[in-house]
Amino acid sequence: GADIMGFKEEILTLTNQILARKEFVSNEETTKHSLIVPFIQTLGYDVFNPLEVRPEYTADFGKKKTEKVDYAIFKDGTPVMFIEAKDIKENLNNHDAQLSRYFNSTPSIKVAVLTNGIKYKFFTDLKTNNIMDSQPFFELDVHNVNDYYISILQKFSKEAFDIEQIISTAEELTYMSNINSRLVNLFESPTDEFIKLLIKDFNIRVTSTVLEKFRPIVKKSIKDALLEIISQGIFAKEIEDREKSRVEEPPKKQSKKVVKSAETPEAQANQQITTKEELEVFEIIKKVLIAYGKNIEEVNYKNANNSFSIYNKNPGKWFLKFSTDNNSKCITTRIPVELSTQLCTGLPVEQYTLGFSESRIKVNNYSDVKGLKSLVITCFDQVDSNKIEA
Repeated sequence: GADIMGFKEEILTLTNQILARKEFVSNEETTKHSLIVPFIQTLGYDVFNPLEVRPEYTADFGKKKTEKVDYAIFKDGTPVMFIEAKDIKENLNNHDAQLSRYFNSTPSIKVAVLTNGIKYKFFTDLKTNNIMDSQPFFELDVHNVNDYYISILQKFSKEAFDIEQIISTAEELTYMSNINSRLVNLFESPTDEFIKLLIKDFNIRVTSTVLEKFRPIVKKSIKDALLEIISQGIFAKEIEDREKSRVEEPPKKQSKKVVKSAETPEAQANQQITTKEELEVFEIIKKVLIAYGKNIEEVNYKNANNSFSIYNKNPGKWFLKFSTDNNSKCITTRIPVELSTQLCTGLPVEQYTLGFSESRIKVNNYSDVKGLKSLVITCFDQVDSNKIEA
């Protein structure tokens, strides 16, 4: 097998180069030279060797002898992949037809790529043999490259190129994207069949009234189940891996800065008084936010005046505070009492107006926040929408 780590490094170097160059690219020629040729090279093909890469390749396009495909990639003397290059400013949606003519006229071609140097769309012929599908089976945008995309990209490299494998990957990706969008639709608006499937063990005679009664219940259950799955850690490992594999763009080398600031006396004090329980609460809250698709890159915590506060972007913009008052544990929020009461069914909520706060919830343990997902999200959103002064 090819060395995935080496390949990953090369792809990341390439994407950084492309991002640095793109503002100086203003026409199709420069797009090809500065962005697309380096991409072909990174896949391991020798762009100077016409046995591997042939620019301006004239395939047999029937009557139209004049049409040329920008790059044909050859393996063992046979063209296996066409790459059609567009100007960086072009919207790729308008160019599938031209590419499909090239594809359909060359039986040995199973992969066709349409690109403007930033976005890459990969096509094959799953629906009808030798007729290019109307939808790409894989799309890549150099702004958003992670380990998963790199592992798929590697299948097109010279070293790994195997048409059988590419076709089965294409099938899998196509099924997955269809199933994904079906699941999302089912979850957002459950069909009658889906509801029937979920309630079939309740021994209720299913009528349209029963379906209508269960629809909102099912929607709520789905939401809870998804959160449960995520916060209980069934998929926590996957989420962690996904977070890890989000590639840092080079200018944002933040890790060094953070280390420095941790050496200030204040930060050291900060770290000393943070308890294990508080760190666990911080992890719980991050998981809930991820589960709801929130961006947690700048969510952090601060320890001061005997309270542990969690904030987004700016320590002044805390959205939840954990403290003790007369030996009982409290969660302080910036949302009004009525709203807190609705979101924390059954827990004592009191008005609390110290320092930007509005309401306070008494809990047995800070980790009870695990059951208050709607509260966490509401507080986060409210501070996030900038209604809050720091």
